[in-house]
Amino acid sequence: MASRSFDFEQISRVTAGAIGEPGKRAFYLQLRTAGELVSLALEKDQLRAMTERLQEVFARVAVPAAGAAPNMELEEPITPLWRVGFITLTYSQDEKSFEISLVELVEEGAEPATGHFQASLAQMQALATHAAGLIRAGRPPCPMCGGPIDHDGGVCPRLNGHH
Repeated sequence: MASRSFDFEQISRVTAGAIGEPGKRAFYLQLRTAGELVSLALEKDQLRAMTERLQEVFARVAVPAAGAAPNMELEEPITPLWRVGFITLTYSQDEKSFEISLVELVEEGAEPATGHFQASLAQMQALATHAAGLIRAGRPPCPMCGGPIDHDGGVCPRLNGHH
């Protein structure tokens, strides 16, 4: 059964969150429109890449001072519509808004669902700030390989079995 696609002209809220213990957390991107809540599963690395991309954009554009941070907690129920495979961000300098396109992660040959939404500069600023905190709250990266320290109780793969 194919997953449902969506296209939101404007959202009222965008956030990200993680559920579970560091090392075993599940990450979500969540969107709200007037009458609909959409949760999507994604990987921590996808959230990190999106956050870094947003920060690159903010470094190049005049960003207004952030006001009071909105509530960025995930809303219940957190039932992912599907898992994100690809994320594309486009910033419009004229409209001071972002266009975000998402493509579902599917088995080869299957038709992926797609998601599309527009968000304001302020909404994406709040998301980037919040997501950066989520990422920092996880296990610290290994200085050798960049993977999380503790490698599931094992040894860093770059050490090739040596201590």
